Amino acid sequence: MSANIIDAIDRLMPLIIHSTCINSKLWESPYQELPLRDYSLSWVIVDRNSKGRVAYQNVTSEMVEIWEDEGIDWQQRAAINLKVASQELWTHQKLREDGSVVWAIMMHNDGFGSSRILLSPYLDKYFPDGYYVAIPDRSIGIIIPRDLSLGEMQETQDLLESWYDTASAPMSPHLFAPDDLVPEHYFWN
Repeated sequence: MSANIIDAIDRLMPLIIHSTCINSKLWESPYQELPLRDYSLSWVIVDRNSKGRVAYQNVTSEMVEIWEDEGIDWQQRAAINLKVASQELWTHQKLREDGSVVWAIMMHNDGFGSSRILLSPYLDKYFPDGYYVAIPDRSIGIIIPRDLSLGEMQETQDLLESWYDTASAPMSPHLFAPDDLVPEHYFWN
């Protein structure tokens, strides 16, 4: 059993969840509060079901104990796994005529789009003048540069609200500063 749990570390991913999951006492997995207290960071093991769809298994305290007994920094490993799974940082974008980004959407097939906002050291390189993040659905992360015109910002906000209104796992229709949703001591070494 423990060998399977050790092997599962290769499929461990961070997952941003709404804190109501934790507050309802239905969430038994380890979690870390994010600076914006409405959201928390948890972890799941990714599997594929018989139809090839992504399936998640919540991390348990037993898994954490085994990883820690083996000297595995499991939270850092989850961050590395997310980075490796994000060779393409975003899946969709809207560009201005000059080629600059109006918005970039992270809607990868693995369902960890919102978790990709944790990749702030990499996103900072693409948006050196700053950016906002949005998570209308647990599977969608959106990056919006700070230099949008009023018209571009309104169009982006309309898109965000539309996605939130039709979300299968709604998170928020609002824009946030990246630091609102990234733990203070995140594991990017």
